[in-house]
Amino acid sequence: MLTQRLQVVQEISAAQSRNLLNRQLSGGAEFDIQGIEQEIAASGCSHELARTLADARERLRKANAAMSECDAHCAALEQRLEELDRWIAAGR
Repeated sequence: MLTQRLQVVQEISAAQSRNLLNRQLSGGAEFDIQGIEQEIAASGCSHELARTLADARERLRKANAAMSECDAHCAALEQRLEELDRWIAAGR
């Protein structure tokens, strides 16, 4: 039972690390979007800027989707951890 608990804790840690990376990617994409939008406002929209903006928005969408997946996975793992803790406490 303790081995299972350790595995769940390690999975939670790995998922949280992935989520941190996704947050960094999301923040970078948001920063890029703001910069591109400012450039468009200052100089007008070109085909290249429009493509770059679309790419940054897609990166943001993917990072946010990955964060949602990680959040759901972490919630399930935390619930599993609570169950294991109850079983361990009941066995003492």
